[in-house]
Amino acid sequence: MKLGATRRALLLLALALAGALLPSCGVNDYCIGCPTTKDAGGGGGDDGGGGGDDGGGTGGDGGVCVPSGVEVCDAKDNDCDGKTDEGPLPEIGQLCTNQVGECQGGVKQCVSGTVRCSREPAAETCDNKDNNCNGMTDEGNPGGGTQCGTDLGECIAGVNTCMNGAVVCVGKVDGGPEGCNGRDDDCDGMFDEGLTNMGSCGATDVGECTLGTRMCMGGGVVCVGSTGPTFELCDMLDQDCDGNPTNGFDLMTDPTNCGMCGNVCNLPNAFEGCASGSCVIAACQPGYHNNDGMASTGCEFGPCTIQSTQEVCNGADDNCNGMIDDGIATPSPATFCRVAGECAVGTTVSCDGAAGLRCHYMDPDVSTDAMGNIVPETLCDGKDNDCDGAIDEGQPNLGQGCSSGGVGDCGSTGTFQCNSAAPNGPAVCVITQPGPGMSAEACDGRDNDCDGVIDDGAATGNLPGQDWVTIPGSTVQIMKYEASRPNATAANVGSLQTHTCARQNVQPWTNVTYPQAVQACQSIGARLCTEAEWHRMCEPPATYPVAGPVATTDFVYLEAEDAFANVPIAGRTWDTFPPYQDSSGTGYVITGDSGVTVTAANAPTQSPRLDFRVNLAASTSYVVWVRMMGSGTNSNSVWVGLNTAVPGTANGNQVTIASNVNLTWFWVPSVAITTTAAGASFVSVYMREDGTVVDGIAIARQGATPPPMDEKGWAYATNPKSAQPQVCNGDSYDTTPGGADDDAILPTGSLPSCFANGPGAADAYDMSGNVKEWTAARAAGQNPIRGGASNNEVTGLTCGLNFTLADDTFFFPNVGFRCCR
Repeated sequence: MKLGATRRALLLLALALAGALLPSCGVNDYCIGCPTTKDAGGGGGDDGGGGGDDGGGTGGDGGVCVPSGVEVCDAKDNDCDGKTDEGPLPEIGQLCTNQVGECQGGVKQCVSGTVRCSREPAAETCDNKDNNCNGMTDEGNPGGGTQCGTDLGECIAGVNTCMNGAVVCVGKVDGGPEGCNGRDDDCDGMFDEGLTNMGSCGATDVGECTLGTRMCMGGGVVCVGSTGPTFELCDMLDQDCDGNPTNGFDLMTDPTNCGMCGNVCNLPNAFEGCASGSCVIAACQPGYHNNDGMASTGCEFGPCTIQSTQEVCNGADDNCNGMIDDGIATPSPATFCRVAGECAVGTTVSCDGAAGLRCHYMDPDVSTDAMGNIVPETLCDGKDNDCDGAIDEGQPNLGQGCSSGGVGDCGSTGTFQCNSAAPNGPAVCVITQPGPGMSAEACDGRDNDCDGVIDDGAATGNLPGQDWVTIPGSTVQIMKYEASRPNATAANVGSLQTHTCARQNVQPWTNVTYPQAVQACQSIGARLCTEAEWHRMCEPPATYPVAGPVATTDFVYLEAEDAFANVPIAGRTWDTFPPYQDSSGTGYVITGDSGVTVTAANAPTQSPRLDFRVNLAASTSYVVWVRMMGSGTNSNSVWVGLNTAVPGTANGNQVTIASNVNLTWFWVPSVAITTTAAGASFVSVYMREDGTVVDGIAIARQGATPPPMDEKGWAYATNPKSAQPQVCNGDSYDTTPGGADDDAILPTGSLPSCFANGPGAADAYDMSGNVKEWTAARAAGQNPIRGGASNNEVTGLTCGLNFTLADDTFFFPNVGFRCCR
């Protein structure tokens, strides 16, 4: 429906009033109050008539705002609310795209209709920041590049440089105080200025001398205006400036003014002096002498150079006294000439002028040249022809060994000797030691079989002189004698160390370290014996049945680990362990400790048993002593029995450590047991309280006195259990009975009763005494030494003495070894 003419006129009037009050709108903006400068009252419209209709036709007049959408940052009123860029706008408040350096944290803002960032890149400045937001800091040396300082004189200008956020001057060298050196030190454009008075100079201002002034000239300090001392003149002036108004001249002593000024002393060939106003000789010139003692003639004798204050025999005036060879004393021929050998008789001494003191030898056998000088002898005549104390040394091989040319023991030896029939000829070989001839090769450092090889086969350990015996109860062999070097003798330990021997009547190999002993055994395919092997040979196990005690003071010792039988019963057994804290033999036995106690009646059927078979007399009382240790209060007792058959009965009653002291060895006796018949019987030890430790037993005919503590055994002829001196080479044995205590080491096997395991081929000698012996290490650097030595007491020679441990560097004159294999 079209507007009526009246309404249309009113609308136009309203728009006209609005246009008078507000800025003009663009022709096509269709907005009211639009912030533009377009003309709102111009052409293109009409007053309500032409080209349009009253209903708002297409030919609008530019006075109506038409919304174009949401408000955006473009300086326009997009939502036609009369305001521009208001309220929340798209993108505004979001982080800007560049978030590097100082742009970090920047957000988008609307500024004058344009989207701008709150933190825009700026020019880079020297502040240790990324001002232009390109990821780099202070690049391009901002603020730098200009000169700083000065280049005058010794100064050097620098360059301003941006460093660590600040502009600093780099390379600048400043000046210092001006010095006298021809340089502009203070960088003021002038050199050495102001250095015209630098203090006084010169030697002194006394007498004719004056001081000067130190001035800087030509780049250096010079002394200007000083006058120094000069030679003193005899004119009452102080030319030498010493403060002496008499000028230092003494007419009584001055040889240039002697007696009066200007009187100069002049004596022939002399250095003049002045004494009491008269000229004297202070010294003679070199080569001249005042032999007449007169000053007026000066040094009248010469030229002559003194060679010696004492005249010598040389045909010259050595002391320049005007005489030749005067006062020469002829020495004694005994102190001056050769008097050995053929020079002993008829030798004289004389002064022969230029020839000097000469010896004159009268014996025609003295070797001299045409001038009478002794020359080296060449004769082979048994005389000392050149009188030097050596006879026939002109023969280079005289006295040296020689041989017939044979190899090894097949060769004969001798020495080169003079041939009396031809004294001018060379020495000849004279055989003095015929060779022993060929024999089977032995370990003795000799080539016995004459094949050119010494001790060939020694590496196998099976040569004669490498003697072995078998350790009882095993297949291991041990050296019969202490190890020795191949060429050892009864008096000398020898020098060869290529392999080891084991032979009788030679000095044992001593001063040897543990590693050397190991190597020596390895050289023959053997090794060092273990402690148990060594002990087993030194103290072999008993051979059952053993003989029982005879006298009431006798003890028969038997080791628990060497029992005739170790019988396990009811799942229990006596277990064997190595030596522990003074245990005897090679170990001890103990049962597992679980708190079990067995009665005497049940012992034969429920207790593990140690049986020892012994030959005993009939109807005789015996006591069984047990060496035992309590491992706890309830593990300190055993049962003992003596029966003709096993398991027998515990008729020896309970054997208990009465004091209940744990971990200490005690000898504890059984009750006395009387035999019924003579012959082999069984002494048995039954477990009573498990965990009890048993070391051994001693069978005796009394129970009052315990066995002595010497139960460990020695390597004696009868393998006794008590000390026996003078059998093995210990401290008590001396090579000369009744003589001094010499503690000498004897040749191996020297003492016929110092052996173990009974006499015969199975003997092993010197296991007690002579030298101590290395055994295999217990751990690295813990090397046991066994057996005692010639300087040990008898109690230190036992088989069980094992307290000595040494490291790999230890060696001593009384320590050797023997090998096992």
